[in-house]
Amino acid sequence: MKYDNYKVTRDFSDARLDRWIKYHYKKFRQSDIEVALRKKKIRINNKKIKSNYRLQLFDLVSIAIEFRSLREEKNKIFSMENKKEINNMIIFQDDELLVLNKPSGIAVQGGTKITKNIDNLLRTSFKSTETKLVHRLDKETSGVLIVALNRNIANYISLLFREKKIIKTYWSLNTGKFKKGKGVINKKIKKKNSNYYYTALTEYNNYMKINNNLNFFIFKPITGRNHQIRIHSKYLGIPVLGDKKYGFEENDEKLHLHSRSIEFNHPNGNRMFFKADLPKHMSEKWEKYKLPYDVTI
Repeated sequence: MKYDNYKVTRDFSDARLDRWIKYHYKKFRQSDIEVALRKKKIRINNKKIKSNYRLQLFDLVSIAIEFRSLREEKNKIFSMENKKEINNMIIFQDDELLVLNKPSGIAVQGGTKITKNIDNLLRTSFKSTETKLVHRLDKETSGVLIVALNRNIANYISLLFREKKIIKTYWSLNTGKFKKGKGVINKKIKKKNSNYYYTALTEYNNYMKINNNLNFFIFKPITGRNHQIRIHSKYLGIPVLGDKKYGFEENDEKLHLHSRSIEFNHPNGNRMFFKADLPKHMSEKWEKYKLPYDVTI
């Protein structure tokens, strides 16, 4: 087995081995490193070692060429697959913005037990410094998601959100009996692990009563709190169809909440409007109940 050999310099003396590897091989994951160490494809001074080993000045780090090449090839394929997946989501792209139609079931950002997310897909499809998430959607919520392609644009879009100059429209199917009509929900939402309550405002329109227990709602959140539409739907007594957290756990349906459109001023001054197609499980309901796709409110 052939190896690439490196001498540890003073800058990395006392650094952990796994951190040294990640610094020099940014695409290597912790799982890759652990496997390589077990198989002696990464060695220190020609000896098998653990990932938490503290490097000493002039230690000899040896990395098997076949392992390095295989990992780089896998990462190349992985990046190409992610790029393809992101491309399938793109509604609009220019030099400053990326607008996606996020599928249901994919988280926007990583977290405990979340291995696949939009942030990671973007980082492996573009240069990590290019993409900046400026807002979020729940994992099970589909629809329009804006991504800034540089820090200045991220700051600009974030400012528009803070100043409530971005109009977001959500479509949902809600269960329960509710009269047809419009209104504004003004119900504070409790901050997680705190006694503090956020102000939360949502415009709603029960656009169509489908039957005695199902309604087509259009929501426009004025504020942007976590799970706001789902919590406010529960408050009205008409939880979103498929909402197992705020609705009925025994329901086998997927969440029927979709970020249908977004409207804002582009940094170039043009007024922009983007619309996202419904996910499959919602479009099937639209066809079943012959619900309208062209809705103006």
